[in-house]
Amino acid sequence: MPIGDIEIPGIGKEVVIAVLAQSHIFHAAFIAGILLIASVSEYMGVITKQPKYDRFAKNVAITVVLIFAAGSTIAITFVLALITLYPVFWSYLQNILFFVLFAEAFMFVAEIILIYAWYISWEKLAYRKKLHVVIGFMAAMLVVAQFTFINVVGSYLLTPSVEGEVTNVAATYMNPTFVPLNMHRFVGNISYAGFLVAGWGALRYLRSTREEDREYYDWMGHWGLIWGFGFLLLQPFVGYGYMKAIREHNAAAFDYIMLGDKAWLFNLLAIELAIMSVAAVAYCLHKLKFAVKPMPTLRNMTMGSLAFMALFAFLNIIPSDWYLVPQIGLVFGERVAPDISLAEPTPVPLGSMYPWKFIGLIGMMLVGVFALGMYLKATADGFHWGRASRWSQYALIATAVTVILTMLTMGYTRETSRRGGDPPDGSDGYLIQGCLTLAQNVVAEDCPDAPEQTPERGRFP
Repeated sequence: MPIGDIEIPGIGKEVVIAVLAQSHIFHAAFIAGILLIASVSEYMGVITKQPKYDRFAKNVAITVVLIFAAGSTIAITFVLALITLYPVFWSYLQNILFFVLFAEAFMFVAEIILIYAWYISWEKLAYRKKLHVVIGFMAAMLVVAQFTFINVVGSYLLTPSVEGEVTNVAATYMNPTFVPLNMHRFVGNISYAGFLVAGWGALRYLRSTREEDREYYDWMGHWGLIWGFGFLLLQPFVGYGYMKAIREHNAAAFDYIMLGDKAWLFNLLAIELAIMSVAAVAYCLHKLKFAVKPMPTLRNMTMGSLAFMALFAFLNIIPSDWYLVPQIGLVFGERVAPDISLAEPTPVPLGSMYPWKFIGLIGMMLVGVFALGMYLKATADGFHWGRASRWSQYALIATAVTVILTMLTMGYTRETSRRGGDPPDGSDGYLIQGCLTLAQNVVAEDCPDAPEQTPERGRFP
C-alpha cells in the first residue's frame, strides 16, 4: 500500500481532519480570547474595587482549566490523525517549519504552567493582587504567542515564501499572508470569546431567580458584548487586508472563494455579520432605557444608528447574481449570452463588490463605532442591572450562536481556498500551495519547497 494512501470508510480522511481541526479551533480560539478579557477584567477589579470583575475573572479561570484539558486532547488527536493520514505532508511540514513547530510546542508547555498557576494561586495571592494579575496577563500573552506560531503554518500553506531557501526561518515565518492572518485571528478570537460570554450571561440571566444573580449576569452579558461587538467592528478592515494579500500572492485561491464555486461563502459571511451587528446595536438601544442617568437624545441617536446598520447590512447581503449556491441547485434566473458556453448568470445591479459592498462594509463599521461610542458614554454613568427584557437576552444569544457559525464559515473558507488552482497531477488542490498536492505528490514546477531530487521527480543518481 502506498504511503499515505489511507481512507476512512464512509466519510473519508478529509472530513476526519476537518472535524478535529475545527473542534480544536473552537476551544483554542475561545481560550486565546477569554484569557485576555479575563486578565483585563481582573485588573479592572483591582482599579475599581468592584467584586463583579473579580468574580467574572475567577469563573473564567475555572472554565479555562476545564476547556484547556479538552482542547489539548483534541489537538493531540488531530496531530496523530494528520501524521497517520497525511504522512508525506507531515514530513515536508516538519522539514520546512521545524523551528516554528518546536517553538509552538514550547509555548504550549509554558502556557500550561502559567494557566494552572493563575488558577490555583487565586486565594493565595489575594493580598498580592497585582502579582496575580501579571501572571494572568503572562498566560494570555503566551497563548497569543502560540497562536502566532500556528498562524505561520496556516499562512505558509496558502502562500509559501518564494524567496530564500526553505530552511530560512525568517523567510518561512514572514510569508506574504502571515501578518494579516495573525491580525485577523487575534481580533477574531477576542470577538468570538466576547460574544460567547454575552450569550452565556444571557442564558444564565434568563434562568436566574435571585436578584443578585440577575444583576451579575445582566452585567456579564453587557461586558461580553462590549468586547465581542467592539472587536467585530475591526474585522471588515482587517479581513479586507487579508483578502488583498491572498489576491496578490495566490490569485487562484482568491478567485476560487470570491469569484468561483465558493463565492457564496461571502454572502453567507455577510448574513452572519449582519445578524451580529444588528443584534448588538438593538441590545445597546434597549440597555439605554436603564441608564442611571437618563439620556433620551442618546437613545434616539442609537435608534437611528440601528436603522442605518440594518440598511448597510442589507446592502452587503445582496448577491452579485441569482446563482446563489449552484452546488445544491439554489439558482434563480437564466444565463444570458448568445453562446450558451459563454453564458453568465443574470447580474444584480446592487450586488457588485465595487462600490456597493464597500459602501456597506464601511457604513457598518462607522455606524457601529458611533453606536458603541454612545453606549460606552452611558456606561460611564452606569445602568440599573437586573432589569433587562427577555428579547434583549435573546439578541445576545443570537450573537453567540452566529459567531460560532461565523468561525465555521471563515475556517472552511480559508482551508477550501487551497482547492483553487490546477495541480499537474490532477488533484483537487494543494496541501502546500504550488508544492504538495492533495494527493501528497510533489509537483515539479513552481515548487520552491521541493528538494532537488525526489522519487516523484525521478532524478536520483
